Amino acid sequence: MNKQEFVEILAKRTNLSKAKCDLFLSTFKDTIFEVCSKGGEIALRDFGRFSMKERKARKYLNPQTKRFYVAPPKRSVAFKSFGKFAKN
Repeated sequence: MNKQEFVEILAKRTNLSKAKCDLFLSTFKDTIFEVCSKGGEIALRDFGRFSMKERKARKYLNPQTKRFYVAPPKRSVAFKSFGKFAKN
């Protein structure tokens, strides 16, 4: 399912316009990224927790050239589901 299909389902279930559902989804995503990038986390009961994870630098092999490269450290938002959401 892509974003557009998800927005259509939200619009049907909430009787809101697709534009309002799209705005909500974009604002939700931006807020999660903003809070997590400042070191915080968002925990939603019966849904899950969003937090920032640090990946260490790592070496990898390019199979075509047989050369090793170093991937720099990286930060990304992680999601861990819990409660009823994890069991469904």
